[in-house]
Amino acid sequence: MSLPLTTSSELGLRKDLVRLRMEMHRQQILYHAQPLSNPLQQVKGLVAARASRGGGSAKRPAMMAATVILALFGRRLGKVGKLARVALAIYPVIQAQRQLRKQRG
Repeated sequence: MSLPLTTSSELGLRKDLVRLRMEMHRQQILYHAQPLSNPLQQVKGLVAARASRGGGSAKRPAMMAATVILALFGRRLGKVGKLARVALAIYPVIQAQRQLRKQRG
């Protein structure tokens, strides 16, 4: 008589492993779909964070468009997206410095 190729405990472990992988993939899909399903929620969060820092609520249209684009696609852009988010965060500081220079000079 030959032994079975897999025992029931090995088969159970394989099933558990497949279930864990499926759950991991499900969580990844939910994580990456969240910006697409709630883009307005992300924009509201960005605007609320800016208002809480004391920034002006009047943004230029280009800044608002950049914020929306980065909220939707920023994670997929990789390094470029990170640099764009940093630039978007630094931009108000640069604008404030320009206004101070205009007032002084």
